[in-house]
Amino acid sequence: MATWESIFPTPLMRSNIGRNFTDNERNFLNKLPAAPHEKFSYIRSADTRVLDAPEMQAIRSIVSLHVNEYARKVISAHPRHEFYITQSWVNYLQPGLSIDRHMHSNSLISGVLYIQAKQEVDRVCFYRNSFAQILVSADQFNIYNALSVCCPVGVGDLILFPSALFHDVGPTTGSHTRVSLAFNAFVRGEIGDMEGLTGLTLARP
Repeated sequence: MATWESIFPTPLMRSNIGRNFTDNERNFLNKLPAAPHEKFSYIRSADTRVLDAPEMQAIRSIVSLHVNEYARKVISAHPRHEFYITQSWVNYLQPGLSIDRHMHSNSLISGVLYIQAKQEVDRVCFYRNSFAQILVSADQFNIYNALSVCCPVGVGDLILFPSALFHDVGPTTGSHTRVSLAFNAFVRGEIGDMEGLTGLTLARP
């Protein structure tokens, strides 16, 4: 009897922070100076270290907890490795706007927390990084032949994924401005193996 196994899967972590954003957090996010993105058509916060602000420390703790859970349970990182948030920014996607397909360089784990979104119309899409040399027409899509997967998102939803995974956001169809807090995370400390000639020390910035 044949068995089917999925090897080298792409780990995606989905959860919800389980609470509403406080008035203090919302007021801080609403007052952030905005700046047009250099490459894309949407607007993002001029501040790219939003989670460093005192008003966001509770959210930062929640995000950091999930980043470390991803690192320990998915990557199975050694306890000596410390994962930390490098940059964080807010995206403002007005009706009809989109975010082109991209990935995050100089990062290991990336994520997004949705501050204002509606599950019935808002979603983020992820793409298979490998090239389909021969594209056979599929009778039905599954985890082996799908080239993309889209996830509906709502307020408080948190998604973590490998930074090298390509993703985008199609044109928004709702009447609201979709607001999300995106972030990157990296590792510091002693990584690799000195005897295997892969040793590297990543110091605290």
